[in-house]
Amino acid sequence: MGIVRKNFVIVATMIATTSILLLGLLYFALPVYYTQAKKQNLRTTYLEVVKQLDGLPKDTILEEIERLDKQVSNMFLSLYAADRQTLYPSLDDETARLEKEKDYLVKEEFDEIGSWTNLIVSKEGEEYYLFAEYGFHSLSEISQTLVTFYPFVLLFIFLLAIGVAFIYSRLSTKRLTIISETTRQMQSLEAGLSCPILGKDEVATLAQDINSLYDKLQSSIEELRQENDRALARDREKSDFLRITSHELKTPIASMLGLVEGMLYNVGPFKDHDTYLKQCLHILQEQSELVHSILEATNLDMAIKDDSEIIQLDQLIETTLKSYYSLAAVQQLDFDVSMEPTSIQGNGRYLLKAIKNILDNAFRYSKVQGRVRLLLADQQLIIENQVERLLGPEELEQIFRPFYRPDFSRNRKDGGTGIGLFIVQQILETHGFAYQFQASDASTMRFLIQF
Repeated sequence: MGIVRKNFVIVATMIATTSILLLGLLYFALPVYYTQAKKQNLRTTYLEVVKQLDGLPKDTILEEIERLDKQVSNMFLSLYAADRQTLYPSLDDETARLEKEKDYLVKEEFDEIGSWTNLIVSKEGEEYYLFAEYGFHSLSEISQTLVTFYPFVLLFIFLLAIGVAFIYSRLSTKRLTIISETTRQMQSLEAGLSCPILGKDEVATLAQDINSLYDKLQSSIEELRQENDRALARDREKSDFLRITSHELKTPIASMLGLVEGMLYNVGPFKDHDTYLKQCLHILQEQSELVHSILEATNLDMAIKDDSEIIQLDQLIETTLKSYYSLAAVQQLDFDVSMEPTSIQGNGRYLLKAIKNILDNAFRYSKVQGRVRLLLADQQLIIENQVERLLGPEELEQIFRPFYRPDFSRNRKDGGTGIGLFIVQQILETHGFAYQFQASDASTMRFLIQF
């Protein structure tokens, strides 16, 4: 059974049952309550009469009781002496006799009758008995009369219950119906959908919770989509990396094969085995260094995450500066260092390797008698060097790609393996540190790392 039908049945049953119980209560309890209230009211009036008459002279008592007897309705007063002689009403009084003969307090005329008797004392000290008979109509006859109308009353109650239940069941489930329709639309995961929040009750809270849940679902889907794009990008980068690596290894291997083959067959100048064996050794050493760098780059994520700790970066950098001071003297460079105490969370070994790669590039590509500056302050590391030519926007976009070298450095003997900045990028991104590499002025390149 749906909520609409359940609400209809429950509300209609409750209204009908409550109305019938109220009718039953009125039928049985109201006459009893009316009788008790009426009797108590007459009793209160009788006691007030007793209070007024008590202590008055005899003549005054007779005058007052006659007056009060005419004022008080549904009550007949009589006054008797101690010897049971009737003092009021006087039997000689024609009116009193007619009233006694009328005897209006008979069972046939009133369905509720009774009497009270109290002792009063006159001012002269004589004792009298004040006798009061009361009678009134209860609601029993009225209730019996109403029974004849009960079928029509019951019919009205049922019609009222059905009408109210129908309206309530529709109105109470209207918002739930809207929420249900909206949630069915949400199955398509379409952006921008939300349940209307009407009111401040539990249904409104439900709509708000559904909206919050759907927003989080949309956010999770977007994060998954972005992560999927990043995974695809990483796969493409891996494919490019393998392709570029194969290309980088192919040329020196082919060159060395030619040298070995020439020496093997003693072709022309290749008869000088000592000279060309040294060339082969140099090629193998370069390729060994390249392969070591490649293997190191492929294991960065796991190695960095497995060995992370709080490190004092300024002290870590200080351990390697001595060799750079010597290199600056040899290359006639101005090497300026300024460091403040800085603590960070990370892998000290790989962070130092990244910084050394940046410094190596700074020294390698600085102009003669140029300046290299290292500044560590405010959770930032800045490495600047004065260069002969600034990198352009296209070169800066590709500078972190593996084996990329700017055109002006390709033929230099100290051009490096072309994988140093790629390793720097992997180390910094794995740590979650922001970085920038750009020109700071007309002759200076700046590498900025924010911890």
